[in-house]
Amino acid sequence: MRALALLLLWAGPALGAGQARFAVVIGANRGEADEVVLRFAEQDAVRFADVLTRYAGVPEEHLTLLKGRDAGRTVAAFAPLAGRIAAAQAEGRETVLFVYYSGHADGQALHLAGTRLPLAQLKGLLADSGAQVAVLVVDACRSGALTRVKGAAPAEPFAIHAEDHLASEGTAIIASSAAGEDAQESDQLAGGVFSHHLISGLLGAADATGDREVTLSEAYRYAYRETLRTTSAARFVQHPTYDFRLRGRDDLRVTRLSDEAGRGRVRLAGAGAWLLLPQGRGEVVELSAEAGAEVLVVPGTYVARFRGDGRLLEATASVGAGVVTALSPEAMTAVPYGLAVRKGLSQERRAALGPLVAVEVAGPLRDGQSVTARGAVGLRVDLAPLSLEVRAVYGYAQAENAVVDLAQHSLGLDVAALRLFDFGPVAAGLGVRLGVDGVQQSFETLGEAPDRQGLVGRAGPTVRLEVAAAAGLSFAAFGGLDGLLLRRGDGRVGLEAVPSGGLGVTLYVP
Repeated sequence: MRALALLLLWAGPALGAGQARFAVVIGANRGEADEVVLRFAEQDAVRFADVLTRYAGVPEEHLTLLKGRDAGRTVAAFAPLAGRIAAAQAEGRETVLFVYYSGHADGQALHLAGTRLPLAQLKGLLADSGAQVAVLVVDACRSGALTRVKGAAPAEPFAIHAEDHLASEGTAIIASSAAGEDAQESDQLAGGVFSHHLISGLLGAADATGDREVTLSEAYRYAYRETLRTTSAARFVQHPTYDFRLRGRDDLRVTRLSDEAGRGRVRLAGAGAWLLLPQGRGEVVELSAEAGAEVLVVPGTYVARFRGDGRLLEATASVGAGVVTALSPEAMTAVPYGLAVRKGLSQERRAALGPLVAVEVAGPLRDGQSVTARGAVGLRVDLAPLSLEVRAVYGYAQAENAVVDLAQHSLGLDVAALRLFDFGPVAAGLGVRLGVDGVQQSFETLGEAPDRQGLVGRAGPTVRLEVAAAAGLSFAAFGGLDGLLLRRGDGRVGLEAVPSGGLGVTLYVP
């Protein structure tokens, strides 16, 4: 089970101007004794705290970060807030409280290091703080109970229309899942799914207007859409929900991104799905963006992948602090179709298929007999676990001695299952091939020797080395050992082992 966040977010027309902002950020990998230990809850809390202090105008001295604390210590962290918030209000400043939780939960309570913090008590802590504006975002198993959503029905994205000025008090709650649903972590994203998309949105992916500011409605719309997209491939879909009670308020500016604050700015020239994979220090960034969108990332080297218009493209990019790095699909390289499917890189393409042709030779069965030359045509299908080939194969061999000349023709069908391992454009692997051939032998001799026909079964291991020359073009070199089941000269059926090898090419269908 995955639980993520109680978040109280606010940003006014000029972030921090005339406001005092406070935050309590909570992460707990360990819940109750019978719950699996989460991998990324506390890491998500650290990332969110960083966004608040860098871009949401929360001074570091106003932020409390709790990792792995129990319910008692969590409640105690709220105790000093009321006095500090009252003091700020006495100075005529508007007050905003941010609270973020990442960890285990159910419909009644947060699960904190073997203890429980009832959701009703948590909401009471927010009210008792005296903050004028509170936005509560919950990404937790069955966290939809906080937004009064019954069942697992999705809440539609919202729009707020009013004045662009904080005019009154209010509370907004955002939950990562509907009541009765589990929230999910992702190994690929190295974080909670909803939390990842919310943070990416706040760092620029949700900036629909291009003004380098992200509002609450923009952040929610983006996180809602991307969470549904990401979890649609899982065993269940996760539906974020919300409950806003902001009186006389248009929208809440959450982050302002005009200052990189030690990060690099990536400008995405193509409209589609982008994935930035750090090669070392950094954070995975997955987002859907319009052309020209910008997002702030930790400086470093990234492998960038782009999905759009039926294409999967890849490039390596170096992002420097305070520098704008532009990524354009036109400057990226197409990822080979087979590799994309085998490594699960393409959400749209679950299989890559196309015609193949091959030439090969197999060792002679008898002294004086030539090698068997074969030509094959067929169909190749790449799936996530295995690659499969079905081929029609023609072969020819001959033999001669002082008494007789032999011409042997064969026509058969074989299938192969391959397990390939990809190393960039090169793939290597092994598998097994099974087939059956119809064989006809013709003799030229001084006497009479009628033609003979028969069936030969063959099976054996095969090894493969492939190179992707383009997205839809792959060359292969292969070898193997064919075990042939055939009738010997004495009439008995026996097994012969014959080495074989060859070259092939596959042209994938776009």
